[in-house]
Amino acid sequence: MKKISTLIRSFIQSLTKKPRKRTLPFQVNYHENWLVPPMAIFVGIFIVLYAHHRGFGEAIFMLAFYKAAIPSIAAAWLMMRYIAKKMYPLDQYFPWAITWWRGPLPRVVLQVWHGVLIPGFAVLTFYAFYFTVREQPLRFWRYLNEDFSFVVLMLLGFNALIWVYYRLRAREIMDEYRQWRHKYNKTEEEMEELWNTGGTTDVVPALEKVKDKIALLEPNKQRTGKSRSTTFEGKQDDEPYTMRDFYKKVMGPDYYRIRPELIIHRKAIASMREEGRVVMVTLAAPRPGQEIKVADRQREEFLIWWVMEEED
Repeated sequence: MKKISTLIRSFIQSLTKKPRKRTLPFQVNYHENWLVPPMAIFVGIFIVLYAHHRGFGEAIFMLAFYKAAIPSIAAAWLMMRYIAKKMYPLDQYFPWAITWWRGPLPRVVLQVWHGVLIPGFAVLTFYAFYFTVREQPLRFWRYLNEDFSFVVLMLLGFNALIWVYYRLRAREIMDEYRQWRHKYNKTEEEMEELWNTGGTTDVVPALEKVKDKIALLEPNKQRTGKSRSTTFEGKQDDEPYTMRDFYKKVMGPDYYRIRPELIIHRKAIASMREEGRVVMVTLAAPRPGQEIKVADRQREEFLIWWVMEEED
């Protein structure tokens, strides 16, 4: 009996115990602007078909289907958007634990309040107004009795989906952030300070760390806003920073952005030649012999950069 009591007490304590005071370095984006509309269309139509017990092929030719489907989609869209928007302040001030299933009990209560109770009450109000406008007020009670329980189930499912997405995305963010910490020599104390203050870290390494390593920097086609580096030996690696951020930190005698899609190290250039107003550079490494045209807009500045360093 004592063992059972201890287990129950431990379980209750696990529900109320707060996770470590760590917030994600970057906020989870729920992409509500482009994910919610198609989900709302699917849910809204599904609920109408579920309520009318008709096949989709038959319903699409009925005017009554559209009269029911349009407000149903609108209600689903408003509720899903409300829930997704509410997740941002909840994630910031009442975060789930990052790597464990539970969060503090206040988050569970707030999640149910904002994710189920408020949307459920709003749906009831919406349909009470809708049936009143259509002069069928008695249908509201039928809706409450037959269909509202299914709506609550759908709301619970949507909240569960959001929670699963948060957990998966949070783990990805933390794994990537730990890699940055190791790659750029961030200590645990520095990371803790950044977590506690809600700040972000400069992930672009100092010039001294990259000038003898990175020969070329180009956009990462698989990850928008990131970049891909190529070492003098030809090894490629995905980088967590943008080309703009990298160039701000390293621009000078060692690196020049000869094209919008290419930042090049001076030592990677074997030779340069001018053909009228066209300036071409030939690579020494990591792609020996490859010729690259300097962007017309960068021509004059590149020539100054190249000649000044040569004179030094």
